[in-house]
Amino acid sequence: MQLPQFPGTNIEILLYENVSNVDAIRSRVVELPYAFIDASAICSVEQIMSAIYRVMIEANYNRLRTKTLHSEILLALSPTSNIGEAFKRFGLKENTKNLFMIQITQDKTSNVDKTLVKGDIIEFKDESIERMSDIETIKKIYKIDQSLHLKNNTQLSRAVVDAIQLRGL
Repeated sequence: MQLPQFPGTNIEILLYENVSNVDAIRSRVVELPYAFIDASAICSVEQIMSAIYRVMIEANYNRLRTKTLHSEILLALSPTSNIGEAFKRFGLKENTKNLFMIQITQDKTSNVDKTLVKGDIIEFKDESIERMSDIETIKKIYKIDQSLHLKNNTQLSRAVVDAIQLRGL
């Protein structure tokens, strides 16, 4: 996929469920050219795309705070500027079973190693993501008032995206 504002940049997003080799991935995460995100902390396609767009803007203006675009995605998802917290909240955990694997490259050909993750690739769409979301954890991460009764996932997604886009302003 490409964002029209960033021609020549290719974004590959894979969503996996029933992952069995999280420990092996976690031990190599620094050397791999991907962002790995625990799917339980994500509520929508909009949330992921908002973070990627923010990273692309930051990269365009040479304002990255981490070493790679891929680690910057985890920071962009965070409602705070604390890099360690971002990795703790959105990175892979011992009990991660569902995850996103994202790669951003400057070439138009896909070179994603789909065999790296031992799990089932499922369609990257809101319905798939909603099944994997831990709504209470997401509300806690983004400090969304627990007493708020959001009527649907769209309202939660909107609140989360607002937090991502407003951080640092």
